[in-house]
Amino acid sequence: MKNGKHLVWILDDEWIDHSVEKVIFEQNGFEVKVTRSETMEADLPHYAPYADGVIVQVGFPCQADLIKKLDSCRVITASSVGYNTIDLEEATKKGIKVTHVPEFCTEEVSDHTIAHMLTITRRFPAYHRQVKEGKWEPMDTLPIKRFSSNTVGLLGFGKIARMVAKKLKPFGVRLITYAPTAPQEVFTNYAVEAVSFSELLKQSNILSLHVPLKPENRNIIRYEQLKMMQKGSFIVNTSRGGLIHEEDLYQAIFEGHIAGASLDVLLNEPPNPKDPLLNMDEVFVIPHSGYISVDALRELKNKTCQNIIDGIAGKPLVKTLNPVK
Repeated sequence: MKNGKHLVWILDDEWIDHSVEKVIFEQNGFEVKVTRSETMEADLPHYAPYADGVIVQVGFPCQADLIKKLDSCRVITASSVGYNTIDLEEATKKGIKVTHVPEFCTEEVSDHTIAHMLTITRRFPAYHRQVKEGKWEPMDTLPIKRFSSNTVGLLGFGKIARMVAKKLKPFGVRLITYAPTAPQEVFTNYAVEAVSFSELLKQSNILSLHVPLKPENRNIIRYEQLKMMQKGSFIVNTSRGGLIHEEDLYQAIFEGHIAGASLDVLLNEPPNPKDPLLNMDEVFVIPHSGYISVDALRELKNKTCQNIIDGIAGKPLVKTLNPVK
């Protein structure tokens, strides 16, 4: 608490406009402060000891050295689905509840995922580049398979992957998934075949990633896994950078084993312009934008604020990510 008001501290290097959050918090009698990476050193002693709630924008590090200084904090919320930049163990030691916004962009990311699949399998980047170079050769990007002949493998089968499966059904593709903790009735309900991880790799023409960036999932797709896939297969990642070992992906594409990749996320965001993946004709990269729509962002901001309001008031959270009562 600061100046007699509950203090909400927003850590954000991505968004500049926080007017929506400020209106909501001010209506509830809270004070709001925003810190960016370049002002962290100066802001830390003024806000860290007094913040009752902390909002962490996707990508902003909220690690042990920062959390140790949160002497008044009751709740930290990621303003995103992902929360891998927050040190859950240290927050638990401090007795701080950590939460996130698990549902706000399922529609957007599922649409985005399918757009990635169609973009790379129909070779849009290569065609677009060709036309810009003054050429008009529809046959020079072959082979292109009929989309319905593909087997789409979904690594993970949470809400977004399930929506992807539902939306892909009319395309007539075969759908398989590796999701060992999901109940069998879920696969039946979505008419998706559950297979082992190795079979997912061997059978998928298009592999789409839908798992969180937990330690056990980091670099889950390496050269060995890529070589298990059929020659000419495609990779789509709208989940998190770090799931794919990017040097291995480059090598598998360079060798001609993997036909291409469409990536909404990378290990380093933004990437170095000299990143070899960015200079491959077979790789299509979008700046981590799968979650974006006017509707989704409005929902995200409102749910983020509600997490803080509920957490400070001691009310139940939609989801608590660490074992704090």
